[in-house]
Amino acid sequence: MTHRWLWFLSIAVLGLMVFVFFWFRNQPIEIPIPEPRIEAGSLTQPTVTFVNPSKGAESPSVTVVEFGDFQCAACTTLADSLDVLVKTFPDDVRVVWKDMPNESAHELATPAAIAAHCADRQGMFWQYHDALFGEQLVLSETQFTQIATSLGLDVGKFQTCYDERDTLPVVKKDYEEGLALGITSTPTLYIGDQTLVGAIRTQDLIDLITEILASN
Repeated sequence: MTHRWLWFLSIAVLGLMVFVFFWFRNQPIEIPIPEPRIEAGSLTQPTVTFVNPSKGAESPSVTVVEFGDFQCAACTTLADSLDVLVKTFPDDVRVVWKDMPNESAHELATPAAIAAHCADRQGMFWQYHDALFGEQLVLSETQFTQIATSLGLDVGKFQTCYDERDTLPVVKKDYEEGLALGITSTPTLYIGDQTLVGAIRTQDLIDLITEILASN
């Protein structure tokens, strides 16, 4: 009888441990806002460092900084326009990505950003970025590993990075900077001293860059 009670007790403890593990694993990932709250407008221009994924010219005449969200429909449209922009001005334009996840509207925005930066650790940010936007309408957390596999990443390293939220500080830093800049929606672009919001038309972007280059 004693052995039977010990067996039941062991099963109960194991069940509780499994329940707690999955409960914590399934909790939403929040980006806390430091106290005192960041003052909107305390910054006027974004900063760009080596941790920010970028593509385009190595010595650009124009740097385009985008604050985006991987579940933002307008960001998907803008991604295509920015790709055209880089191809149109390969020696003059560099595009920089920064994260501004809207967790209140997009529950996978922060996890997707974490996953993208884990891909960045293997030099595949932009490929992962494009894949996330390509799967946006049907995006789920299980697809993050599937995308990593399809891109040929070291899935073990990717999964460890994602599970341990190794890249969350990068996402959090971008988000806090976005708050300080007063950003309220995505996508938001910074091009020189101009701030543009929304899915700007491809031709309008080309015209703007042409104008800036002509004035330099």
